[in-house]
Amino acid sequence: MTIRSEQISLSAHGHIQRYKGKAAMEGDDLTAVLRLSQHLRVFGLLSAVGYVNQSNDQNGKIRERTVPVWESLLGQLIDEKNPPKRKDLMEAVVKMAKTDPDLYLETWRRSLVLANHWNFWARAYQEG
Repeated sequence: MTIRSEQISLSAHGHIQRYKGKAAMEGDDLTAVLRLSQHLRVFGLLSAVGYVNQSNDQNGKIRERTVPVWESLLGQLIDEKNPPKRKDLMEAVVKMAKTDPDLYLETWRRSLVLANHWNFWARAYQEG
């Protein structure tokens, strides 16, 4: 999973397109993309998938709007063609971190590069 700079923006564009479908990005969706970027930089990939997979009483507007965006983008990071669902996403990243730390770190670095492009494309498709 090598980071190819010439493909990264196209990949990020595809991820945003698959998340948003034909509708424009709403402000809350854009905020969720920006939060993901910040979370990846500060806490890491494992923490981000942990947030998506949490099942507790933290339901609220922010979580309701954040989780679908994060699940989609992080799932596509792991497997663009068949993104895993929440539980499988968590299991895949935990397994990767334990059994292949070099791949985990490479995937995290890729997510950091992608995040800048996710931010750009989410802004480009924001409504109004």
